[in-house]
Parts: sequence; C-alpha cells; structure tokens
Amino acid sequence: MISNILFQFVRSAVQEQMQRIQQQQQATSQVMDTIKSYVPMVQASWIGGDADAFAADVARKIIPAITQLIAAIAGINLNLVSATEIVDKADSECTSMVNELANTFGSII
Repeated sequence: MISNILFQFVRSAVQEQMQRIQQQQQATSQVMDTIKSYVPMVQASWIGGDADAFAADVARKIIPAITQLIAAIAGINLNLVSATEIVDKADSECTSMVNELANTFGSII
C-alpha cells in the first residue's frame, strides 16, 4: 500500500534546528565580545604603530565581519520561521479544500 503521506513536516526537527542555530548565533556574539575585550588589554601592553594598526583592523575589519555573520545566522532562523508559516498556511488551505470536497461528496451520496 502506498503511504498516504506525500510530505510530512516535522515541526519538532525544525524547531530543534532553530534552537541550534540560535545557539550558534549566541556563541558567535560571545566570540565577538571576547575579541572586543582583548583590544584594550593588548593596547595597554603593546605600544606603537602596530598596536594602533591592530586595534584599527579589529574595529574596521573583524568586528564588522562578525556582525555580518551574526546577521546571516539570524536570517537563517527568520527564513525557517517564514517557511514554517508557509507550510502551516498550505496545510490549513489543503484541509479546508478536503473538507469542502468531503461535504460535496457527502451531499451527493
């Protein structure tokens, strides 16, 4: 017998992945905070043009790149929420159509 389930949305699996993605976002934020905290420590012990260049590179290159990564990770979860809403809407519409069809057949029989 052919299964009557053509597509099964496993909400718990999607939610689990969303939680894992959120954890990665938080971990990345913590890494960024740690990197930011190192700059003053390095500047306190490292004097000269290289120290200033290091601080500038962190502020100009590393922090913006990490910020973009955090935003991209957040975007993944936003897209998963959107996809979940689309599946829920499609499921609701299909259920409605099946119920209408059942009512039509019920009135014929």
